[in-house]
Amino acid sequence: MIQPINSYKELLEEKARLKALLVTQELQIREDWQSIKEELKPAMLIGATLRKVFTRSAGLTAAQLGINMITDGFVKKVILRKAGWLIRLVVPLLIKNYASHIETGGLVSKIKQFFRKKEKEEEQAQETGMDAV
Repeated sequence: MIQPINSYKELLEEKARLKALLVTQELQIREDWQSIKEELKPAMLIGATLRKVFTRSAGLTAAQLGINMITDGFVKKVILRKAGWLIRLVVPLLIKNYASHIETGGLVSKIKQFFRKKEKEEEQAQETGMDAV
């Protein structure tokens, strides 16, 4: 049990002790919150993926139109030609929904970045090959 405060000095000491306790408890809460977020990260990724599969993004870009046509033509009629009617109905729908969330600008930049890396690697290989001669 806490002893009663008898003087102003004891009051200031108790106040300082409580402030220090508050700071340590706030720090503990932040650490706990970070660990909870880390533990739930896989579940959040699964939830985000499921959200992309079962919902369609608004708007229709040229890339989405192309993906829709490929899904209807190639996937439905070629890949799933021997599947049952339910699978032939559901799988293209899920593919279209997921594909609608793909950012075309980000996709194009990733493809460009991939080929730039390849070009840089080839240039470095050629430069080191010339130095050896």
